[in-house]
Amino acid sequence: MASDDQPGQEPHASAIDDGTKPTLDLGAQPTVELRLDDTAEPEAKSRPRRRRWIWWLVLGIVAIILIIGVILVETVGRTIATGLVRDEIASSLNLESIDGVAVDLGPGSLIVQALTGGLDVVTIDVDSFEVNGLESSVSVVATGVPVVTSNPVDTLSMDVSIAGSEVSKLATTLSGTGLDSIELNGSAIRVSTVFEVFFIQIPVAVDLVPVAAGDAIAFEPESVILGDEQISVADLQANALVSGLAGSLLSSQEFCVASSLPTALTIDSVAIADDTLLIQLSADGIALGDAAWEQYGECPAP
Repeated sequence: MASDDQPGQEPHASAIDDGTKPTLDLGAQPTVELRLDDTAEPEAKSRPRRRRWIWWLVLGIVAIILIIGVILVETVGRTIATGLVRDEIASSLNLESIDGVAVDLGPGSLIVQALTGGLDVVTIDVDSFEVNGLESSVSVVATGVPVVTSNPVDTLSMDVSIAGSEVSKLATTLSGTGLDSIELNGSAIRVSTVFEVFFIQIPVAVDLVPVAAGDAIAFEPESVILGDEQISVADLQANALVSGLAGSLLSSQEFCVASSLPTALTIDSVAIADDTLLIQLSADGIALGDAAWEQYGECPAP
């Protein structure tokens, strides 16, 4: 094949080999620029934030549901427990109905108290309760009341309040002699009558102090007013004539309450205060499920 170079012409410059190696001009090489899209970064950050927001929303909803559930359980549970206590006290005291029976389970959370094993304080008020023919009101305070009724309560106290207007019904109990008047006088009950000696009428008044006597209330003579004089009980009892007339006034009398109260209760004290005859009883350490709450004593026939 014939060469492209014509005779008499110099070879092309690119075809001349001068024996040297070609050099690389780095400055002439193209540069590569890496660019990141700035719009991708905010989007990537917004996703975790959005997810955290959703989780907080879910947790908030769950918390609200739990709170509402606790409130409902507390409210319903307190209502049920109040009804059970009301029924129990009505049964123990032989009440005809639960009307007039108020129950307070205390200010604390019923759920928390129940989980710890019992209620801290339970207060019960009964407007109307009959004690051997006398109308009264009752207040009960129990502490450490266990959920399991077979376990004993820590303390249980009961106050039976008999209004002074009811004391007149004790006439036959306080004396076998007809009484002209019965009234509360300070810490005692003053009974008055008139004795006739040799056609002479002698007014006699005796102050009787109530005290606890087992399952009854005893009324013991404290002082005697004979005419205008106050005479000791011992002196009057020593006088054959007067003691024969006023013997029934000068001896201790008892008012039985055993038939009206469960045998679980013990009479601790009896006092007169604020025109009220107050009987204080207790049943510490006795379980609410004990049979003693369903048993009653007996009073002698009148």
